[in-house]
Amino acid sequence: MRGKFYSMTSRLVRLALVVLVPAMLVPNSAFASTDLSTQALAKVAMPTTTVFEINIKIPNVVAEKEIPAPQAPAPVKIVRTSSYNYPPKITGDARVYMSEAAIRAYVCPKLGDRCNTFIAILKAENGTHECTRDNRGLNRNGSVDIGLAQINYNPSWNPPYTFEQLQDCKFNLDIALQKVAARGFQPWYAYTKGAYLRHLPAVLASAKIIADTAAVEPVTTSELIN
Repeated sequence: MRGKFYSMTSRLVRLALVVLVPAMLVPNSAFASTDLSTQALAKVAMPTTTVFEINIKIPNVVAEKEIPAPQAPAPVKIVRTSSYNYPPKITGDARVYMSEAAIRAYVCPKLGDRCNTFIAILKAENGTHECTRDNRGLNRNGSVDIGLAQINYNPSWNPPYTFEQLQDCKFNLDIALQKVAARGFQPWYAYTKGAYLRHLPAVLASAKIIADTAAVEPVTTSELIN
């Protein structure tokens, strides 16, 4: 009896195992298959991206051919010429003069009714009418006023005439007439400051005397004898 009982019990246990074990194993396999299916679907849904690495070497043109850096311009060298040596100052009997009558005869035909003003300016600038006169050392800018009309001269300005040329009476007057034609009497300080005005009465009186003298016909020696 006891043997039968154990035999029945053993059969029941085996039957339970047959029923329970597959039930316990089937869900796990289902889950596993489900996971694998999900992974497979994920692989299908997500396309694989293939990355190609392209390695192109661009030649370094700048490195092969160097461009020189810009250089600062070289400093400008100012070359100074040697100092100009003025001719010796003329003094004593070597000085040259031109009379007022001679000045008038030379410039008045060219100046017309402005002649008396010009003569007054000459008197204010150079009262003695010395052609060789110069005022070297007096002008602050280093220039020199030369001759009858005291033409301003500075060798650094590269003038078209020389110091010695301006000491010639008529040459000096010619340069003065050129200045009058270009700028009137403005180049002369004696005019712009009105210094010439105090000489104008004497100039007008002198002009009258010269005119009256010229109006008188000269008497020859033969006429005096007769």
